[in-house]
Amino acid sequence: AYVKEGFSNLRVGMFLEMATTIGAVVGAFLAGWISTRALAVVFGVVLLHSAYWSGRRRRQRDADATPDRLAVRLRMDGFYPTPEGPRSYHAHGVPAGFGLMFVAGALSGLLGIGSGALKVLAMDQAMRLPFKVSTATSNFMIGVTAAASAGVYLNRGYVDPGVAMPVMLGVLCGSLLGARLLMEAQSRWLRLLFSGVVIVLGLEMIRNGLVGGL
Repeated sequence: AYVKEGFSNLRVGMFLEMATTIGAVVGAFLAGWISTRALAVVFGVVLLHSAYWSGRRRRQRDADATPDRLAVRLRMDGFYPTPEGPRSYHAHGVPAGFGLMFVAGALSGLLGIGSGALKVLAMDQAMRLPFKVSTATSNFMIGVTAAASAGVYLNRGYVDPGVAMPVMLGVLCGSLLGARLLMEAQSRWLRLLFSGVVIVLGLEMIRNGLVGGL
């Protein structure tokens, strides 16, 4: 739905998938060797800090602002639909975004969590993409990142298909509903909702790290 409507930036997604995929595989292999409890606490604190910055109203930038040279060479600039018509945007901070994507993939593989929150934060804060574009492109990337580490976990017997299947069906229904709501939702409310979800995720990671839930 996001690709069809023009929200997902395929060039950004496919470029950053290289970092998240490598990170996910590295994290999955290291999961059996690294204690994840302390890492979960640190990650939870980082998420809480990120939620604060994500929830703040970002100053509107001029669409004609000078873009990142690497982004221009990779043709990452694009348009996304608005009620007033297509709106252009530029990508910035490509190296920083690539590095953060590797970290997001590694944490996904290490802690067994979805790295969508970190991907959105990287594209929104580091690469300065519109929030709706960041959200839609993150969804485009999630499947590839998850598949990269899923093979390692399946081989080790960590995945219970009986539990995974109903969860997958629930996620599918929720994602279809979310795709419809994104078209009409205001970016400000989406940003606040996202910050709330990240806060809950951060607190849950800290709790699991302290009580040994990982």
